[in-house]
Amino acid sequence: MRSRIIENYKMTTLQYLGISVLFIIDLSGAVNAEVNILTRRERQSVTLHTGLTGLHVDKIFWFFGPVIPNTSIVESQVIRGENITEFKGRFPDRLQLDRQTGSLTIRNLTLNNSGVYQLDIFNTHKTSQKFYLTVYALVPLPQVRKIPEGDFLDSSSEKGSCSVVCSVENRRDMTLSWYRGEKRLNQTSSPDFSINPVSNQTTKLNIETLCLQYVESGPILITVIVIVLVIGLLLCVYCIWKKKDIKGCCVSTSGSPEEEGSVV
Repeated sequence: MRSRIIENYKMTTLQYLGISVLFIIDLSGAVNAEVNILTRRERQSVTLHTGLTGLHVDKIFWFFGPVIPNTSIVESQVIRGENITEFKGRFPDRLQLDRQTGSLTIRNLTLNNSGVYQLDIFNTHKTSQKFYLTVYALVPLPQVRKIPEGDFLDSSSEKGSCSVVCSVENRRDMTLSWYRGEKRLNQTSSPDFSINPVSNQTTKLNIETLCLQYVESGPILITVIVIVLVIGLLLCVYCIWKKKDIKGCCVSTSGSPEEEGSVV
């Protein structure tokens, strides 16, 4: 992304859900500088392309700072017909300058490389470019775990339900989203699925593994209930049949002949 702004400024950055908003306040109205905004992740390389070719200039300077580029990191000058380039600052061994274009390459990026880079080229006049670089850490793999019964986050959760929670170490510009297939169920700006502008990690929720007791207990419980009901029904039928059999029996007694064949 490129834009045109005034060289001297104050900058405030608001970051919300991976969106950087730059507020630029003009202080002097001096020299126009081209602005480039870049994002990378740790251990990657980045080249701050100037868009220039075939440079034949005496001086090329690069400056860096977390907010204001006030520390010299590259000084390249032509002295007595010889190009002399000096890399300075805290990471000189990871810098490479293209003298024909003025482009600067930074290798093996770290979080401390985030900030503002400024190129100053001196020939018949001064030309400046600024680069806003944000280096992100790789997002960690999110963890999904079951919440024990009695520790439900939602008091309205029904007994016997299986509740899970997804957690991940918070990082810059990270979002957390729950998906069912391709459909997003919800999204939060805190740290499943975790993502920042340059990397993402996904953890699949395996209900049969996390909620095994609930998945298996349903069919087993139904089977047990059916068996108990069948046994109860058979016992009931047997008792009724036994009762009828007893009432319909012929009982002989030692009484008088007139009582022979009486039914109890």
